[in-house]
Amino acid sequence: MTSTIAIGLIINPMAGRDIRRLVAYASLQSQPEKAQAARRIAAGLAAVPGVALLVPEDRGGFFPWLKEELAKIISVDVVPHPPVWEDTTALWVDMLVRAGAQALIVVGGDGTQRNVAQAAPPVPVLPIAGGTNNVACFLGDQTAAGYGVGQFLRHRMDLEQVAQRAKILHVDDGSGQEELALIDVVLTRQNFTGALAVWDPNDVRALVLARAQALRPGLSNVGGYLRPVAFSDDLGLAVRLGRGGARVPVVLAPGLMESFLVKNFETLAFDEPVR
Repeated sequence: MTSTIAIGLIINPMAGRDIRRLVAYASLQSQPEKAQAARRIAAGLAAVPGVALLVPEDRGGFFPWLKEELAKIISVDVVPHPPVWEDTTALWVDMLVRAGAQALIVVGGDGTQRNVAQAAPPVPVLPIAGGTNNVACFLGDQTAAGYGVGQFLRHRMDLEQVAQRAKILHVDDGSGQEELALIDVVLTRQNFTGALAVWDPNDVRALVLARAQALRPGLSNVGGYLRPVAFSDDLGLAVRLGRGGARVPVVLAPGLMESFLVKNFETLAFDEPVR
């Protein structure tokens, strides 16, 4: 008899709806489109015997609705919401892990994946692109992704052989509470960051990057044209910007090109501090 393999699925219903969708040429990602991504993932998982999905109950009712859609493809259970008021990605991670999820598949942009990392789940995570900037995400076929996660768990594969650890940027602002980032830390002149989406080059004073690739949009794209840093590179990049610097073209968001004035940049080793 095949034992059940539980895989948690998180989809951020609000991912891909920040202000960059208005100032650039990015398209909005509706909930039906997100449901289509979930269907593709579920189709891959359903091809692996003994796999079942777990989704968290949410106040808005998105996941219970999604369960009805996915139940046509695969066995799905909804994890009951605890008696707290506000939904957060970290809460959903905790709910799924406590319910027995052996791995998580998360659909969302870099911000969503950061929130998952902040929750420090003790199980592997597959980040699926579903936001505005998806530098921290898997961009391949979603059906193949679901199938791969199912096979990984079914055959109890060695995690070190099939996955990689993501680099993390640790931020200490002197308050005693550490923040973290997966892709970039930005020193900005803005007083109100809103959705944490910066789109005016004149506001940016400095960047610290864990990844920097010319083919991925966002502020990390600045480093992609200076000194590319891949996911697997054991280093980071620090960039200083401002008047008098060299002009560097940047793909800030889909359909949005800007120029940044770069004064200097340097590579960073692991655990090397930047002030």
